[in-house]
This record gives sequence, structure tokens and C-alpha cells, in this order.
Amino acid sequence: MKNIKIWLLMLAALVSSAGCEKDFDEINTNPNRPEDVPLTNVLISAISQGVRRTHGANMNMTYAGLWVQHYAKIQYIDEDYYDYRPDAFTAHFDGLYAGPLADLQSIINKAPNPSNMLAAALTMKSYYFAIITDHWGEVPYTEALSPSLTTTPRYDGQSTIYDGLIRDLRTAADMFDPAGDDLGPGDILYQGNVARWKKFANSLRARLLNRAKHKNPAYATELQALLANPNNLIASNAENAFITYPDNTVNSNPIYNNKYNDGRNDHAVSKTLVDLLLSTNDPRLPVYAEKNDQGVYKGQPNGTVEPNPFTSVSQIGRAFRDDPAAPSVLISYAEVKFIMAEALNSKQHYLEGVMASCEQHGVSADAAFMAAVEAAYNSNPLRAIITQKWIALFGDGCEAFTEYRRTSFPAEVQEVPGSSFPGKGVPTRFAYPTSETGNNKANLEAAIQRQGIDNTGIFSNPMWWRL
Repeated sequence: MKNIKIWLLMLAALVSSAGCEKDFDEINTNPNRPEDVPLTNVLISAISQGVRRTHGANMNMTYAGLWVQHYAKIQYIDEDYYDYRPDAFTAHFDGLYAGPLADLQSIINKAPNPSNMLAAALTMKSYYFAIITDHWGEVPYTEALSPSLTTTPRYDGQSTIYDGLIRDLRTAADMFDPAGDDLGPGDILYQGNVARWKKFANSLRARLLNRAKHKNPAYATELQALLANPNNLIASNAENAFITYPDNTVNSNPIYNNKYNDGRNDHAVSKTLVDLLLSTNDPRLPVYAEKNDQGVYKGQPNGTVEPNPFTSVSQIGRAFRDDPAAPSVLISYAEVKFIMAEALNSKQHYLEGVMASCEQHGVSADAAFMAAVEAAYNSNPLRAIITQKWIALFGDGCEAFTEYRRTSFPAEVQEVPGSSFPGKGVPTRFAYPTSETGNNKANLEAAIQRQGIDNTGIFSNPMWWRL
């Protein structure tokens, strides 16, 4: 585990570093909003607060991970019927822009060019913007984060956004320099290991290039060149990009915090996931899920009534729910292997991806299990690759939901019984925030019309990168 206990002290410093103002002319200065703080303090805020949101109990478990059927609701189950709460999507959209993205833009505006700090900020900015556009489609990008220029930024198409993200990740990877500046204690991803930051940036670029390679021939060419040098990518589980958490208070893993500090027990493991893992005797099942009160693994069917008692279905595995320091993974070696498997039509990379995922969770892939995994590839390579990627992404519902919407795999993920919007399938998107209706209405309405978003807010034309 990575030791990031210092992040609490740094976050405290971020909001308390300004002293008292004695000059009358500066009496209106807010001491809790200092204009100049160490960039490493801003970096820790951007990483920790953003990842807690994208991997947390709401955006991850109650929406993206729920709709892609990693989880199922066992009480207050409206969201399992796709009956969403508009204020939740508003909080996530506005929170990502006003929180980590604003912090990262502050670093980009102030950091020396070139510098490792600038490269790290470009990398994380691309990471968050990819999640935003993958879930909301057209969003403010080229005019975003510059309120001095406009308070009503236009909504850019996903092709424009992807071009910018890929360019920034390429720039960042080229800029990282082991002999350059120290990222300081705010680097809670790699503790100053710039070589690994470079691999992280390249691996994120591979993720985006692979997702959109069929939309732009230049992406396919760039992806092949990138994958030709696998040592420039995350090449082992030791290089995975993740953060862990310092204690068992509100600063714990957000899934643990939801159960133990918020006192909630709204989610179990989905029947879709449990049944797929049981079908191959997958060794990750005991990590992802707990046995029920009858001593067996039993997933909760999505979109069904609340189980009685709750203990009759499998709870989320202790490694994810009961460990306050459990890591939140941004991208893993296993995912890189699955990207390589798809882009290079490689069974070997696929098999290595499955084994890497098992290793990541401390279990062994035996011969019988691997034979079943190989047989699935022989039958339908893309279905097998994405299904195994979906399994490996447990805990990162945002990425799993995006890959499902790109490919329609796993095919076992289907519209739930009792859907609030019967016949429409699984939602294609997150609904736009209500805040934009008042703040940026004209641009919002134009984006809604261009994308064919219906009055539900969560069904539309397919995302730009849809296969």
C-alpha cells in the first residue's frame, strides 16, 4: 500500500495557509482562499477529491457501476430502475469542474513549462475530462475553466475533446523528466516516481486511442506505435495507478466510508456478475463478493424487489467494502493488457490480462479456469476481451459502464425488469446537470438537440465512440 497519511496535513494546509490581513486595503481578502499555495498542495487536492468522487458510493456504485451491473441496489432501489436523481448528476458534473479540474487548471497556469508538475496536471486533467465526456457526451472543453473569457462556454463534440485529451497526454508523457522537478508530497499516486507517471500518461492515451480508433485512422496508427513499445506503458501490477486512504474516518476509502461512517447498506453484488464468475469458477469471486447467510454466493438481480433479509444475497467483498485503506484504481496492468489484446488481436495478451487481474487481487488462475477463459476467446474474441475487462474493472464502475456502452459487452448486461423506461435498454448516458439550464441554457439545449437526447435525459443517440 502507498503511504499517503500526509495528505490530511496537506489538505489542511491548503485551506489554512494564509495569515491575518492587517492592511485596510486588503480587508476583504478571504484567508481561507489563498491565491498562492504550493502547487503540490493543489495536486493532492485534485487527485484525492476527484478520485473519491469518480470511485465513490454514488457516481460509481449508485449510477455507473449499478447500471453496468457490478452492483445491485438492495434498498432505496429507484436508481436500479434507472429512476435517477437529477441533483446527483448535477453534483458530479459541477463538482468535477469546480473541484479537481479547477485545481488542475490552476497548476497548468502557474507551473513552469516544461516541468513534471505541469505534466502531472495535464495527465490528471485528461483523466477527469475523459470520464466527463464519456458519461455526458458533448461538454464544455475548449472554453471551459476560463471564466474570465466566458461564463457560457460552448459544448464541444467528443471528437474535438478526444483530440485535445490525446494531445495533452502525448505532451505530458514527453515532458516527464526523472531529472526534473520534484512533485512533492502531493504526489499520492507514485510518490515522485516520474517514470511511472510517464507510463500512466501513455496508458491513459492507449485507453482513449483504443476507444476511438475506429473513428479516426490517425488514432489507430498512433495506438499501434504506442503499443509497439510496451515498456512505455504500465507493465506490471507494481505500476498500477491507484490511491489508498489514510485512516478509517471520513478520509477512508469512499466505499468503506459509505458503509461504516455513513451507516448505509444499499448495495450488494449483482447477480449478473456473480453468475458470470460462477460459470467459470473464477477465483476472483471470493474477493468481489461474500457468501450469503446460507453459505453460497448469490447475487441480487438488478431491478427487482428488495431481498428479505438483506443477508440472503452476497454483500460486496471485504477487500472492497471493509478495508478503509482499500485502493481506488485509476488504470491497471490488466486493463492495459486487454487494450493490447483488442488492438493487436492477441489471445496471449488477453490471457495475460486475466492472469494480471487475478494477481492484482491476490488469487491464482488455475488451469481449468484458464481453459474456460481461452475457450471463450476462441468463440468470440471481442466479447471475451470486454467481458474479462468488465470483470477486472470491478470497483471502477465509470470505466466499466463506458466500455459496455462502447461494445454492448458483456451481453449479459440487459435492461432491468421494471425499468422506468421500458424498451429503451440500458441508459446511454448521464443526464445533464440542472445547473446548466440556468447558467448556460442556449449551449446546453443545442447540445441536447445535436445528440438526440430524449426527455428522460439518459437516453440518446449512441456516444461518438460507439462501435
